[in-house]
Amino acid sequence: MNILFICTDNYTRSVIAELCMNHYLNEIGNTSVTVESAGIRANSDISRYSDVHFGIMKELGIDTSGFKRKPFNESCFEKYNQIIGMSELHREYVKQHYDREIMLFNEVYQGQTVAVQIGAPDSANFVEEMKQLVIFFLEAMPDVLRNCLKIHEGAAEEA
Repeated sequence: MNILFICTDNYTRSVIAELCMNHYLNEIGNTSVTVESAGIRANSDISRYSDVHFGIMKELGIDTSGFKRKPFNESCFEKYNQIIGMSELHREYVKQHYDREIMLFNEVYQGQTVAVQIGAPDSANFVEEMKQLVIFFLEAMPDVLRNCLKIHEGAAEEA
């Protein structure tokens, strides 16, 4: 199974999800699932964005060395059988540009059609909010993987 997490710039939410899932897969010794991330605007200027989430992940023992921004495009549908967006913006983008349906992260995780929220960089609590976001993704991965496998098995049975 191949999972792709998408967000807008492919720099924060989708990247954290990718790296946390890969960390979890390594922990459990699962080599049959591949995970990457992409962005609907992965060529955007990210020079003004905070990279504090990379430091937080490193502190938690999550390998961030393989990260590379990747644009979301038509070829993603051929490579990935699970494409998971972070917000309605991503779901709407995929529907509008590719006429395809995707699920949201929280939908796969807990059956809730709500966006994964990210704190504003000018917030007084931004570092703590980013730490909580990383921990949220890290703790979600066992359930997300299990639910992705169920969805994948259900799709295979329908085919």
